[in-house]
Order: sequence, then C-alpha cells, then structure tokens
Amino acid sequence: MIRLELDMTPQEIDSLLKEQYDEMGRQTLEAFKQVLQRALEIQRAKMRADGGYNDDTGQLRSSTGGIIYRDGKVMFEDFELAPYGTDKTPGLKEGRELALAQLRESSGWGITLVAGKEYASWVQSNHGLSVLVDAGKEIEKSLDQAFNEVSV
Repeated sequence: MIRLELDMTPQEIDSLLKEQYDEMGRQTLEAFKQVLQRALEIQRAKMRADGGYNDDTGQLRSSTGGIIYRDGKVMFEDFELAPYGTDKTPGLKEGRELALAQLRESSGWGITLVAGKEYASWVQSNHGLSVLVDAGKEIEKSLDQAFNEVSV
C-alpha cells in the first residue's frame, strides 16, 4: 500500500485551486478578446467609406461591436466610433445598449456581436452587403481555433 501525505493545509489547497481557476479565466478572456477583436477587424474592414453602402452619419458603423461576458457580467467590450460621419455617437450608444440587452443571467462565457442600428439587417438582406454575416462566421472559426490553442 502506498500512502501519500500532503504537506498543505486545506486553506492552502483552496488558495491554490482558486489561483488556478483565476488563471484559466484570464487565459479564456484573453483568447476570447482575440477572437472578438479579429471578427470585428474583419467586419470593420468591410465597412469602410467605399464599402458598398452609404452610412453618411456613421451610425451603422459605430453601432457595430461586441461584448464578452462571464456569468452574466461584462468582462470586455469593443465599440468604437466610425472614422467618418456626421452624427456617429448615437450609433455607438445604440450598439452598446443592444449588446448589453442580450445579456441574461447565465453561467459560463459568451460573446455577443451586434450591429445596433435597427436597419442593419435590412441593409444586409436587401442589398446583399456584409453587416454581420462574415463576422459571425469568423467568430465561429476563431472560437474553434481559440479553444484548440488555449489550455483550459
């Protein structure tokens, strides 16, 4: 019979487990940030001034962004004003509000990607232009890659 004795108190064991849990959370958040930022980078590149649809105010482009949440709490958000437009701020505010409205009491991690203007889906479907479709596909691919790369 082999007998192992641990030279740690229960408090030390709890502390060690908490440190490991916290580190896994940090690594997961960093991986999710990379995923979200890459998806938004792809989408924002398609939403340039010559991107195929008019956005004179800059509101549609400013409303595009996302959040990362854990257990119903926002851990990170990425919204930015469009580089041009006559009235960009309302779009950013509406995009952020829409993303926050998607939060629900839950356990675990989530990523929400939005185009916060109510006409975003209309632009996408009626004109065949990318507002969020490509970013959604990119997030799915990036999540698979991130989960394979992160030791969790």
